[in-house]
Amino acid sequence: DVIGGEQANNIEDLILLREELNNLDEFERNLILNRYMKDLTQSETSKILGMSQVQVSRKEQKILMKLRDKLVS
Repeated sequence: DVIGGEQANNIEDLILLREELNNLDEFERNLILNRYMKDLTQSETSKILGMSQVQVSRKEQKILMKLRDKLVS
């Protein structure tokens, strides 16, 4: 079977996302993996990373904006 256009675009997007995640530094990658792959709350992530929930929230937003900028451009 040939992959349909939309499905192919989704696969390309996932590949690009994976590449950009690999470009993050270790701290940023761990934060995003804990929040989105392990589905942990900001509070749970903050305990693992040794910082406050507010710090996790702020850093998470900055990292997500960075990823968005890279993926949209």
